[in-house]
Amino acid sequence: MDSELVALLRELVGIPSMNPYRGAELAPGYGEAAIAERIAALLRDSGLAVTLQEIAPGRPNILARLDPAPSPLVPRPSPLLFVAHLDTVPVDGMTIAPFEGFERDGRLWGRGACDNKGSLAAMLTALRRVAAARANHATILFAGTADEESGYRGIRSALRDCGVKSEIRNPKSEILPKAAFVGEPTGLNIVVAHRGVVRWAVSQQGKSAHSAYPSRGVNAIYRMAPVLRDIEALAAEVGARPAHPLVGPPSLSVGTIRGGHSVNTVPDQCTIEVDRRLVPGESPDAAEAEVRALAEAHGATLSRFFSAAAFEISPDSLPARMARRAVDAQSEIRNPKSEIRNLIGVPYATEAPEVFAAGIPVVVIGPGDGAKAHSADEFIDLGQLQAAEQVYEHLMTQQVEC
Repeated sequence: MDSELVALLRELVGIPSMNPYRGAELAPGYGEAAIAERIAALLRDSGLAVTLQEIAPGRPNILARLDPAPSPLVPRPSPLLFVAHLDTVPVDGMTIAPFEGFERDGRLWGRGACDNKGSLAAMLTALRRVAAARANHATILFAGTADEESGYRGIRSALRDCGVKSEIRNPKSEILPKAAFVGEPTGLNIVVAHRGVVRWAVSQQGKSAHSAYPSRGVNAIYRMAPVLRDIEALAAEVGARPAHPLVGPPSLSVGTIRGGHSVNTVPDQCTIEVDRRLVPGESPDAAEAEVRALAEAHGATLSRFFSAAAFEISPDSLPARMARRAVDAQSEIRNPKSEIRNLIGVPYATEAPEVFAAGIPVVVIGPGDGAKAHSADEFIDLGQLQAAEQVYEHLMTQQVEC
C-alpha cells in the first residue's frame, strides 16, 4: 500500500471542510479555507503555479497549472483539466469519528473519505509525481473547487472569472482544455451520463391564532395538504415516464416540511422542499413549470434554490477513450472478478455539466462507492484508492490526440 497516498488522505479527512449549506454558520476553522491552503502549499512545493480564488469570504477554490518540459520539436497539445471538490456534507448523525481517518479492514473511514477526498488525494498524489518526473506531455490544470455540495459556485467561478482565465481559459487564445476528468466516487467506472437535479421551496401562508380559537386563524399546514397530494400524484406520473438507458427514470420527491411555532398556535406558515431528478434531455425550467402550476393552483408560492443540469457525453469522446485506456492499464482493474464495468451512468449529479457547458469534453471517474457518500459510516477501499492514483497518473502522462 502507498503510505504517502494514505497519509495524505488521512490528513485531508482530518481537515473539517464542511459546506455551510444554505448559509448555515460553521465553527471557526471549519469550511474550505484550511484544506485549500494545505493543498496550495503541497502543490507549490512540487513546483506548480498555484492560485487561490475566493468565491465567498473564507471559501476559496484552489487552481494549479503544470506545464510540460519545453520541446521545440513537439507542438504542445491543448491542456487537460482535472477537477475535485474540497467540501463535504456535515457530520450530523455519523456513527464513527468523522475526522480521525482511521484504518480498518483495508479501508479508511471518516467524513469525506469517499466523497470526495479519496479522489482529491489520488489526484494530488498523481499530480505531484508527474511534476517530479516532468512526465506530462500536455499542460495539466487542476481545480479544487469549493461549494460543490450546495451550489456549484466554485466550478462556475473557476471556469468563468477573469482572474482564472489565465489558468483555465486563456481569453486571448481561447485555448480550452482538450479533455477534463471530474473526480467523484464512481468505483473507477467511467461515468458518461448522470441525472440532474432542481430543488424548490414551496410555501403556504396562513393566519396565526390561539389554538383555543382555531376559527380565528388560517391553518397553513392544512392549506399545504392539497399541494402535497398533487405533488405525490405528479411524482408517480414522473416516475412512470420513459427511463434513460444509463441513468434510469426521472423522479420527484418531497424531502422536508416545516410549519408552525407551537402546538397551541394555529400555524401561519408551512414550507416544503421538493427535489426533482432530471434525465438527459429534460430541462430544469420545464420541470419547474409542472410543479409551479400545481402549487399556484392552491395559492402556494414556489422558489428555486438549486439547479444542476443532467449530463451525457458520447462513449467515443476523447476523455472517455483516455479514461478507458487508463483503467485498462491497471491489471487489478482488468481482473475478471472486478466490479468495474467501465462506461456507466449514475443517478446523482456532479460538476461535469458545468465543465461540458464551457465547451470542454468531460467524464467523471474516481475511487469509492457512491452509496457510501454522505453516509453515517463513510469509508473508502484503500486498494481502489491506490488504483485511482495510477489511473490519474496514466491520464496525466498520456499522449494527447492533437
